[in-house]
Formats: sequence, C-alpha cells, structure tokens
Amino acid sequence: MRHADSSAEPTPDVGRLAYWRMVLRGCSQLAFQGNELTGVFLLVGVLVASPTAALFMLVAATMAPAGRMLLGDRGPALHTGLPGLNPCLIALSIPTFFQVDLAHPGIWCVLVASVASTLVITRLSVLFFPLPTLVMPFLVTFYALTALEPHLRVLESVSLATPVGATVQPIEAVLSSLGEVLFSPNPWSGLLYLAGLALGNWRHGIVALLAATIASAVSYYHGDAASVSLFNTGLFGFNGVLTALAVFVFCGSKLRLAILGAMLATMLTPAISYFGINALSVPFVVTSWLVIVLGWVEDSFASERAGPANATAASPAPEAASSAAP
Repeated sequence: MRHADSSAEPTPDVGRLAYWRMVLRGCSQLAFQGNELTGVFLLVGVLVASPTAALFMLVAATMAPAGRMLLGDRGPALHTGLPGLNPCLIALSIPTFFQVDLAHPGIWCVLVASVASTLVITRLSVLFFPLPTLVMPFLVTFYALTALEPHLRVLESVSLATPVGATVQPIEAVLSSLGEVLFSPNPWSGLLYLAGLALGNWRHGIVALLAATIASAVSYYHGDAASVSLFNTGLFGFNGVLTALAVFVFCGSKLRLAILGAMLATMLTPAISYFGINALSVPFVVTSWLVIVLGWVEDSFASERAGPANATAASPAPEAASSAAP
C-alpha cells in the first residue's frame, strides 16, 4: 500500500518547475492526474457551468502551491499538483452552495480562509494520519463553513432547485455524474472531465466512464434516485466515479476493486443523508478507506498464512515471506 495525500501518480523528478504548471496540475488532481492539459480541460469544464466557480477554482489552484511551500513542503508533491486538490474543491463548493457577490470583499476573505484551512488540515493529516487524506480536508472545511453560515453575514445558503417533470435520461445521468465531480452537473462538463482524464491516463478514463455507468445503474435499481431529475444530474453517481478512480490508483490498478468501490459508494450515499447532513464526498472517502484497510488486512492475513509454510522450509524466518499487494 502506498500513502499520499490524494493521488498515487508517478512522482516526477524533483527540480525546477514553472509555477503555472503546478497551478494547472493542481486543477488536474480533481481527476487524480498530474497533467497540465488535463487541468485545462477540467477548468474549461467548470467554466462551461459557472464562470464564477472557474474563477474561484483558478484562484485556489494558484494559492495552493505557495501555501504548501509556506508550510514547509518542498517535496515532490508540489510537482504532482497534489496541494491543489482540496483547495480547488472548497473553491468550487462556495459558489455552488452559497450566494456569491464578487464585489463583496468578505466573500474573497472566505475563499482565502477556506483554502488556507484545507492546506493546513492536509499538511497535518499527511504527518499524522495513516491513510490517504483524499478529500477529507475539504469536507472538514465545508462543514465548518455551513456551521458558521448563520453567524457570518457574508455567507447565505443557496436554495438548490430541483427540476420537475423530467424523464429518465441514462446517457445524461452518466455524463453528469462525471461533471458532478467538478460541481458542474451537466453533460458538457462531464465530457470535458472525461476527455481531460483520458488525456492524462486513458485507463483512468475507462475506469471513470465504467464507474459512472455502474453507479447510475445501481442508484436507479435501488430506488435511491427518488427524483428522476436528481438522477439525471448525476447526484447519485459521482461518488462512484471518485471511489473507482481512487481505488484503482491506490490498490494496484485492479479493476474488480474499482467496480466494488463504485457500487459501495453509490449505496452509501443515501445512508449518509439519513444523518441530516449533505453527503458530498463522504461516501467516496469512507469507501476508499474501507477498501484500503481491507487490503492491509488481506496483506497481514496472507503473511500469517504463509508463515508456517516458510518455517517448515529452509527459510531462516517466517517474517521474510513477502506479501502480495491487494
């Protein structure tokens, strides 16, 4: 098992890297990539849905590398764009769930403080938390914002309207599940997300499309999509997409585990909502951690099972047995 704060992309050679490349790679980490062109596609995918969200995302991605360097990080994570994942997510969530007046300086203070919060939480998690942090810093920061919203005049929740009278649109639901990863639930954003992901790693593109299809089918079969309109917006599928990608990256590129993760995360989504909170990416984080921990348990179990056999042979000690990656 490998440990990183969000992605397991190959570590690039440490050296001088133009700052703008780190910024775009930060955007690309929303698809678990470290590719500037992928970052451009994802940024355009957000722009198609909301110019304000795209602006916030770009500001957050620009702040992220500098913030991590101020926190003492000079390692290869900067070159992968990892510092940009959680800041970009919190930046996208603000105009999605709160009223945004670009002329009000307070909203910019909220953005800067939120980005700083995700950077600090990520840095602490990397130092002290044994599992990949994934988007946990974003979730902690977002729930803190919602708790503070009644006490901050600059924050006012947006009433998310649900269209009525829609019919089931399977293709729209699958593509919107991909776009929902960017808080941009529309087919065009989904197509741009998929294209950018495939440019970074074509296998990841196939995994994401397969996961979006499976997650949409599972949610519809189990009746999670009580509202057809919500089903069409991909609300019940994006956790499956994120989980499949994360599990595929962290667990040895095993497609069966990615599919399992997509199914579990999709079924967990309505369960989280029963607690009276916005599920957001909680099913993705919980399911990914569960699969990774099960992989560790499997490694340990395999090592113990191999121990006696090795002890009866001519090997010096059972501890020398190698364990297979999950």
